[in-house]
Amino acid sequence: MKRLLAMLLTVAMTLSLAACGDRKNLEADPTQNPGSVQSEVPETPASAKIGVVFTTGGLGDNNFNDMVYAGLKQAQEELGITFNYAEPASGDEYTSMTYDFAQDGSYDLIIALSGEGATAVEQVAEDYPNQKFTVVDNSVDAENVCSIVKTGAEQTFLVGVMAGLITSDSSYEYANEQKKVGAILGMDSATVVSMAAGFACGAAFYDPEVETLTSTVGDFSDVNTAKEMAASLYDQGVDVIMNLDGGGTGIWAAADEKHFYGIGCGTNQNAMSPYIFATAGFVLTSLVYEQCKQIIDGTWTPGVQRPTIRDGAFEYLLDGASVEVSDEVIAKVEAAREWYENTDVALVTTMEEVAGWVAQYNQAS
Repeated sequence: MKRLLAMLLTVAMTLSLAACGDRKNLEADPTQNPGSVQSEVPETPASAKIGVVFTTGGLGDNNFNDMVYAGLKQAQEELGITFNYAEPASGDEYTSMTYDFAQDGSYDLIIALSGEGATAVEQVAEDYPNQKFTVVDNSVDAENVCSIVKTGAEQTFLVGVMAGLITSDSSYEYANEQKKVGAILGMDSATVVSMAAGFACGAAFYDPEVETLTSTVGDFSDVNTAKEMAASLYDQGVDVIMNLDGGGTGIWAAADEKHFYGIGCGTNQNAMSPYIFATAGFVLTSLVYEQCKQIIDGTWTPGVQRPTIRDGAFEYLLDGASVEVSDEVIAKVEAAREWYENTDVALVTTMEEVAGWVAQYNQAS
């Protein structure tokens, strides 16, 4: 089942790339500012109408927005939904765009992403109690809201294990002897920090001497600062960097210049740099598709959903990577997965807790 979900993730990521190239951009409401809301109209009558407010990264972010879009396109093609989307230029537009969808009154479901999206839904959902909302990656406590809250640490744990093994393996050309890996965070949010912590736990899982260094950009769109931080980590001895900065453009630019290994995150980013060996994947495309299906079936329910590694929500993606991961490394990563799935251990969510977790659970021989 886990392998099937991983395959679905890979296929859905491909759909996202194909879909972005041929979508029709139509104004959903001619009274609005041009380009603020876009409409996707299927060839067959719609079985449900969905509205989504993306993050400020917009489509083409090679991450959350593209994964959600891929799920909606799949639902459009297979279930006959129609959907409109809004791309806020700044955080200030989240609430107004969410209100616009709710005030329209024709949407069966409104989807919002990120912490700013959750804040907007928290306000709007109270004013429109009969409107259904789904929040991705954050939680809103309301009777008309479904919250999909991933455990960020679980998404990055297995690629962290992989990074810890590669940084200690002299057969990899750009691995050094310092046993240091790193993570670049786009924002200092709870979810992103949790992902850094899971990565650090994984990196030290087989060798507690592996150290994880982190840097936080403070803005997912600040490519230059991300590049500078990645170069700085490299200068400190880091030879593998985990992208927790959205598309990771700055990180990959630094890798091209400095020659260190990279790990993508979200949608499959392996083709974005010849130095990437894996992506920490999340089946968000499938989850969005399922939200649409539940709306049509009448089985949609509010509350909190927590996808986990134990039900196949997270997977490391190797397809399209230029760096080949050895069978020996893969075998040890799979052993770590089996260990985690067969225990009741929980990963920590802050960097301050990593050392204690590693001291208790590491599998050093």
